[in-house]
Amino acid sequence: MRITHVTDVFLPRLGGIELQVDDLSSRQLHSGHQPTVLTTTAPGADTADAVPVRRLGHGTAGIGPYRVVREPLLLRALRADRPDVVHAHISAFSPLAWTLTRLAAADGIPTVVTVHSMWHDIVPLVRRYARRYGAASWPVTWTAVSTAAAAAVQDALDGAPVAVLPNGIDPAAWLAPPAPRTGAAPTLISVLRMVRRKRPAALLDLLLVMRTVRPGGFRAVLVGDGPLLPGLRRRVAAAGAEADIVLAGALDRPAIRALLAAADLYVAPARHESFGIAALEARSAGLPVVARAGSGIADFIRDGTEGWLVHSDDDLRGTVESLLDDPARLTAVARHNRAVAPGVSWGTVLAAADALYDTAAHRQCRLPVHCRGQFVSPRNPSISYTL
Repeated sequence: MRITHVTDVFLPRLGGIELQVDDLSSRQLHSGHQPTVLTTTAPGADTADAVPVRRLGHGTAGIGPYRVVREPLLLRALRADRPDVVHAHISAFSPLAWTLTRLAAADGIPTVVTVHSMWHDIVPLVRRYARRYGAASWPVTWTAVSTAAAAAVQDALDGAPVAVLPNGIDPAAWLAPPAPRTGAAPTLISVLRMVRRKRPAALLDLLLVMRTVRPGGFRAVLVGDGPLLPGLRRRVAAAGAEADIVLAGALDRPAIRALLAAADLYVAPARHESFGIAALEARSAGLPVVARAGSGIADFIRDGTEGWLVHSDDDLRGTVESLLDDPARLTAVARHNRAVAPGVSWGTVLAAADALYDTAAHRQCRLPVHCRGQFVSPRNPSISYTL
């Protein structure tokens, strides 16, 4: 199957969507599909993509990875790939993905949209856009990466059905033998981008307060880069807390695996986490996870089983402190997490994506009961899809 993934942001820019689209398309390539990525993100100096990447908008106006590309050029680029299905990946701001979703659906190409962000704070804005262009009535299969994210998308689309297509992961790749414990204080870890919506400053506030009431009672490692990192490091230095709170910056996956194997508890402070891939990686490594209830993390963390779900920053602090005082609870959940793999894996995600592609093809056919054999696009006969 020829699959065109449409994403405004892509490698070498680093982020959740960029890595997830790269992983998904690479695994689809290895499973026998023919994926292509369509993006406006410029290549890096040493870019070497395993999956073909078509990068549009070079030399045009734009901000960051976003570029202004006229619709006729977008449609020509899309038709040049002759995709059997378009899979568009949308965040809070994705002009390329929104436009190509509309063009692909109107051109008769089976189209799946996956929303990777929590829209709760921007539902009115997205609803106005969706109503203006009639997005809820497009022949598109809508999905989001978690139950919580899907609820906001459905709200923005005035009740249109929205399925869940979670992010993929290889749980076994994260399950390493636990590092030997030396009797030192327990280690808390969080892997997050140092941007406002991930709330690293709120997490640091919590850690600094805890450090004053239980000096030497824990060690914390925060992994990730972003514009807030320099200021956070200055705060740690001003508090003289460098020995207890480590801001490690960006690390590669092997280094993160090693840190997870040596940690005791994973903390996810974001209120509106659409999925929480780093939390799932930590849970796959055997770590108990403390996260916010109502976020995407609640799809794979059950309160009291794989970790704990909290409702406020005060609740977060109280839960973490109670766990530091009762290490047996941490040990019990860690034992469960190491023994029972999460239900989300690349195998289940790839199978779900294939099923959604079939659903999108049937929707374009508009005859789901009688449509069988070879689907031919009513708008573009050069596009066909075997049902």
